Amino acid sequence: MNAVLILWSGVAGASLTLGGAHGALWLLERRRLANLALCIVAVAVAGLALTELGMMQSASPAEYAAWVRWFHLPNSLAVIGLVLFVHLEFGGGLAWLAALVVALRALILAINFLVRPNVTWSEISSLRTISFLGEPVSVVGSAVLRPMQWLATLASALFIVYVAAALVQAWRGRDPQARRRALLVCGTILAFVVLAILQSQLVVWGVLRMPVVVAPLFLIPMGAITYEVSRSVVGSVRAEREAARLRDQLAHVSRVHTISQLSGALAHELKQPLTSIMANAQAARRMLQGENPDLAEVRAILSDISEADLRADTIVERARGFMRRSHSELRPVAVGALVGEVLTLVERDAVKQGVTLEVRLAEGLPAVQVDRVQVSQVLLNLLVNGIEAVAAAPGKERWVRIEASRGAAGRVEVAVIDSGPGIAPDLLPRLFDAFVTTKQGGLGIGLALSRTILQGHDADLLAQNNPGGGATFRFSLATA
Repeated sequence: MNAVLILWSGVAGASLTLGGAHGALWLLERRRLANLALCIVAVAVAGLALTELGMMQSASPAEYAAWVRWFHLPNSLAVIGLVLFVHLEFGGGLAWLAALVVALRALILAINFLVRPNVTWSEISSLRTISFLGEPVSVVGSAVLRPMQWLATLASALFIVYVAAALVQAWRGRDPQARRRALLVCGTILAFVVLAILQSQLVVWGVLRMPVVVAPLFLIPMGAITYEVSRSVVGSVRAEREAARLRDQLAHVSRVHTISQLSGALAHELKQPLTSIMANAQAARRMLQGENPDLAEVRAILSDISEADLRADTIVERARGFMRRSHSELRPVAVGALVGEVLTLVERDAVKQGVTLEVRLAEGLPAVQVDRVQVSQVLLNLLVNGIEAVAAAPGKERWVRIEASRGAAGRVEVAVIDSGPGIAPDLLPRLFDAFVTTKQGGLGIGLALSRTILQGHDADLLAQNNPGGGATFRFSLATA
């Protein structure tokens, strides 16, 4: 069996497999542009393997020249892909050099398809058959090299310089992990790509009488880079999961803290049904102690007791549900119902502090696709902050208002507006930073967590001072 055919076919297959893996990673998360660059490189290496195999199996100079012509396409794509990968992974101040390498490779590729037979040789007169890996293969016997081949050699040299510069810049950093990563990735690229470029250039200039074997050499750094990138992806997934776990725990702490601030309102809510239950129970007992109790009235009293009990149970379950730590569950929720549930938690506290709560909901608002508990927490945090800001400020107008209306792109815009003193100018740029607070005993995580929750709903929390005084917090939610 032909060893050359097996080896180069295996290189092509392995490259396409790597390309598929990197392409899949990019499709799963479009931010991973480095994986897209590696996908391009891997597919290009497969193309190099096929064109190199075609050159080695050519039966005539014209066929060999045609394969060389197509060889330049994957070769240019591989170099451009590696330049983009190094730039995306390590950046660097030599972006101009990266642009120059890409421009030169694009120019060489354009010239290659404009001239005949290809950009490397103006004429291939004859081929020579040699033994390679125990198999007969074709190589160039006699040919006329084009002067512009120096342009390809220059592009290759500049590419090596660019990768070396990226390695040096990364090595100057203080992060040991970044140094190790740069040494492995850039060092591997330099070691094997320099060897590949040197081999191909020596063949082109007629110094070596052997086939071009760029593809197998390119596959080695591709494997090393894939290993390193895979480690990075796994580490990033673990970090994201840990961040999500910590965010859930922080949200739970924030909810419990908020509920503790509203414990007086909850106690008042529970006191009403419990008082009703006690009064009705005493009345029923007195009636039953009489000689001729009115059973219909007793049944009505028991019905009232049952309703009061259900009302108390609802209050407890609502508080428990709000405090319970849970993962995001996006479901359609009516905006009016969401606002109503939160208002019941703060009404008593607002009345106690002399603050009027107002609601302005546009008619016909569609349901929003949200996690009910999480967005309730955002509204609750904003309302509590507004009530405390208004209560602490002197003035006749003491109100907090929730508004909801149709926003852009079919979304629902929600705003919490207050008549308080507004946000201090020096605090406004840091308002959503964690642990920034002006409240005595405050955790300083309410607004930071609220913005994080909304970002998980493809939204953002914006704050501004109102021209006539007070502040407005605004966000928009996707409809169901």
